[in-house]
Formats: sequence, structure tokens, C-alpha cells
Amino acid sequence: MIGGIFIKAKDPKFLARWYEDNLGIGFGTGIYFSFKWRDKQNTDEIGYTAFSFFPEKTDYFDPSTSDSMLNLRVANLENTRALLTKNGIDVDAKVESHEYGRFGWAIDCDGKKVELWEPIDKGFDDYHKPMELLGNVTGLGGVFLKSKNAKESAEWYSKNFGMDFTSSYCNLEWRDLNAKENICNTVFSFFPNDTKYFGKSTKDFMLNFRVKNLDELLKELRSSEVEVDEKVETYDYGKFGWIYDPEGNRIELWEPK
Repeated sequence: MIGGIFIKAKDPKFLARWYEDNLGIGFGTGIYFSFKWRDKQNTDEIGYTAFSFFPEKTDYFDPSTSDSMLNLRVANLENTRALLTKNGIDVDAKVESHEYGRFGWAIDCDGKKVELWEPIDKGFDDYHKPMELLGNVTGLGGVFLKSKNAKESAEWYSKNFGMDFTSSYCNLEWRDLNAKENICNTVFSFFPNDTKYFGKSTKDFMLNFRVKNLDELLKELRSSEVEVDEKVETYDYGKFGWIYDPEGNRIELWEPK
């Protein structure tokens, strides 16, 4: 499962406030939010996927120059690091331990830094209690990353992390926090660097948020003078719309079926 998506911002605090005011993602006074979900197999286990902004000049993404950094939850950090090293992957020698888990880092085939997290989810309990979704958004629906070779990237993540990219994307399943009988999903996919799907955004990432009522949300956003794409698309698996945040990042909004 994706443990987090971290993105660079010109003004992280302002952008966090914008996401709370317009999408109801409860950053509060911080620049960090965690989506909560239930494990698909063990429904009593609560997991977290972090969403956070970093300053443009952060050194946390180094040596990568990417606009984003992915965090992946792993079952055993040492085994994962050993496997990556065996596969010839550049693995950071540093390992950090905190009350909420152990962390390591590696570099993927695109030169992007990947954070590896062996979580202790109970370590998040008190810290995450005030973090709530306050509006139409119900969860993280997708993380889309540009790649110099999208097929090669999918194969690299399949080989090294066991992600199922049998189609053009990896479908990561989880259960709804408040309705454990409902199986939900987050899509992880790569796009070529020259893709038109990210619209006028020049960034190397695009996020998808699951929403309850797309038409109502788009109406509210237009009234708040948020830039909203005119088109709305409907498929068997749901309805989609697109907006832009103040820093020009394109956001996909998905009302799933």
C-alpha cells in the first residue's frame, strides 16, 4: 500500500490551507495529513497514508530533483532493503526508527527517491485523532507519476515491491474506515513525461481524490473561483472531474461507483 505522497510547494502552509478550505482535507495548522483506512484482510487494523507538502528547497528528496516523493509501506524493512540491494538498487545506508515505525530510502529507475516505511500504526493514534475529512473528499483515489519510460517504471515496481501492474496501473485495495464492508481502491500509475493527461500542470505528479458528490463539489469550487475544467467524464467505474490548485497542480476528482 502507498504509505504517503509528499509534494514540493512554493508555499506549503498556504497550499495546505487551500486544500482544507476547498476540499475539506483537515490539515489544521500543519502541512501534513493522513488518510485513514482499514486493512482489506484484517478489518480491525487501521492504516494511514500520509499527504504532505514540503518547501521547494527541501533536501529531504535529495538526490532526486523530482517534484514528489513516494512512501511505500513494507512488511519488513530489512528484508526489503536486502532484496533491493541484491537487485542492484541504490539503497541509502541510513535507517531511522520512530514510535510510528522504521524508515529507509532507495532510488528508483527514474532517479526518484522512494521512502520505505515499516509502520507501527498504533504509534499514530493520538497524533492523528484531530485529522479528519471535513467535506466531499472520502480518500486518496490515485497517485499518478510521470516517467521517462512508464512501462519500465511499472516493471521496476512490480519486480522490487511485488506490485501488480498486469494492466497499465496497480490497483491497491483497502476498506472504508466507517463502513468496513466496503472495499475501496487507490490507483497507482505511471505516465510518459509528455502526457497530456496532467493538463497544463508542469509537475511530475497528479493526485486523485475520491469524492461523495462530484457535481455538488464542482459547483461549490466554481463559486469559490477555483479553476475547474469544463469537462466531466463518466465511466462504468465512476464520474471524473478536474481542477487546479493555486500552484497549478492538476487534481482529479473521482466519484466512484
